[in-house]
Amino acid sequence: MAYNPAMRVTIPVVIIVLLVLLAACSAAQPTAVPAGTPQATATQAPSTNPAATVAPGELTLWLPDWMLLEDTAGSETLQAQITRFEMARDISVHLVIKPPRGPNGLLDALAKTYPVAPTLLPDLIALPYRDAEAAARQELLQPLENLVPAEVFADLYPFAQTVAQTDQNRFAVPFLADFEHIGFLTSGLSEPPLTWDVIIQSGVTYAFPAGGGETALTDALFVHYLSALGETDAVERDQEALLRQLSFYEMLAGLNLIVPAAVKAGSPAETWQQTLQGNAVVGHTSAHLWLRDRDQAGALRFGPIPTADGTPRYLVDGWALAIVTADPARQALTAALLDDLLLSENLAELSQMMARPPVRRSALALWPDDTYRLFLSEALEQARRAPSLRGDTSFAKALHRAALDVLTGASDSATATATAVEAW
Repeated sequence: MAYNPAMRVTIPVVIIVLLVLLAACSAAQPTAVPAGTPQATATQAPSTNPAATVAPGELTLWLPDWMLLEDTAGSETLQAQITRFEMARDISVHLVIKPPRGPNGLLDALAKTYPVAPTLLPDLIALPYRDAEAAARQELLQPLENLVPAEVFADLYPFAQTVAQTDQNRFAVPFLADFEHIGFLTSGLSEPPLTWDVIIQSGVTYAFPAGGGETALTDALFVHYLSALGETDAVERDQEALLRQLSFYEMLAGLNLIVPAAVKAGSPAETWQQTLQGNAVVGHTSAHLWLRDRDQAGALRFGPIPTADGTPRYLVDGWALAIVTADPARQALTAALLDDLLLSENLAELSQMMARPPVRRSALALWPDDTYRLFLSEALEQARRAPSLRGDTSFAKALHRAALDVLTGASDSATATATAVEAW
């Protein structure tokens, strides 16, 4: 094209006019929302995609899918509580559900969204304890020092005091808990078998999840190891403790007190079913499973996991709530929602409907007064988070392999111990 001096003025003027017109058109039209995007409130079906634009006056809460999809009573209770909050504050709460863990789970989605699309982040999120701690280390959560009343933290059970806590601040508030214990048939035992000796001397079948195959080390095996280790502040590799644990397993196998299906079980849900069906006199369950199925457990009683020394030990895990938004105005509203969910009355109601113990003492105190509530209270006072050795890969594999070899008769306790010590 030949150069035309007139175009030096004409072309820029045309471009400016077009830009002005385009800007005017954009301002006159509302922001487009993808077709089918749910305009959810607490009483609407939760979304699995947070892509909807979050308008002022709306908060976003990310939850595990089980909390809204798998538990009708708990879901209805949670949404009713949120609806009351919405009406009191004249705002809406948009619920987004995600898998609890793993790819595209709560923590994974939070970490991936944070650097690339901060406007799609939740204001409030529920995370497993260990994931809340990981999120805090990655600086994905906001400190709660001036957002959550000190009396809320003071009301938590001891194990919960350090969840997602640094020397300077706290980054999450635990609200639900769970831990393993046993159920036992009263036709086989009149009292909880507190020690391994009682199991052996009574000759009763014992079903605990040993995590057959490629399953990771189970809490049951680790609690047994801790009890063989005895009362100590140093939880570490100990050959004598392992031999004591494996010798117990060897006696169980020799007396045919092992439930074969339990050796392959990866969770207490499987051994609980064996116990409910009468295939084991003593079987591992959890607080959640017992609360969920207590109507089916009329012939059963509960108690702590049998240990080498008779001292009850409970390894606890659960769920915590954390604030993500860094915007001061949104933080204030989010803190109000968090405070509302943590009210003793609300948490007592929600935890009962979700069949999971609450982490606030004052909330559990509002549960019906029965022997199981007393058991929960005592257990939660004694409960502890799993020590770091629980997550040591080489130790976990060595203990797991040794336990399976002895329980299945592939090795004796002495040989399995020696092999494990070489491996860890």
